Amino acid sequence: MAEKNRKAKAGGPRTEVFAMRLDPKLKYLAEIAARKQRRSLANFIEWALEQALAQVKLAEGEDINGQYDRSVFDEAGKLWDLEPSDRFVKLAESYPDLLTYEEQLIWKAIFETTTYESYKDDAGKNQFNSYDFVDGTGNRKTADRMTIRECWPQLVAYADGSGTIEDVKVALKLTMSF
Repeated sequence: MAEKNRKAKAGGPRTEVFAMRLDPKLKYLAEIAARKQRRSLANFIEWALEQALAQVKLAEGEDINGQYDRSVFDEAGKLWDLEPSDRFVKLAESYPDLLTYEEQLIWKAIFETTTYESYKDDAGKNQFNSYDFVDGTGNRKTADRMTIRECWPQLVAYADGSGTIEDVKVALKLTMSF
């Protein structure tokens, strides 16, 4: 029997599949609710999650823009990005208290990692180039998203223990090479 060649759709999958454990009673009641709304169980769960996102408040009270009680749903546009590294930076800048331990390691590495390269200029004097993940100085430091994106695999490997800070520094130098 000949196998069919499957081609990946451009841009990858539009939905994510994951396994979920439900209490039998909760699953049964969700199935009944799904029937009532003429939805599949999966579609009902997706709808229920969207409803829940509107209920979970990320920020309560008035913010600097005069907005009140911002929910996860309200902040979706501010937090979502197709690029995982950009999603991470958006979350870290907006809600640093929600970072996991591994994400905190990455954020710390981004702001504390600097590497140097020495060279001799035309006059024969030693000069140094420094490379880091931030733009600006002092309180005006911001994450350089392009550099973070280039080094994202090494930053993730460092955080999960499969890589070292030296691997991050090497990747950082390579992104800046001319």
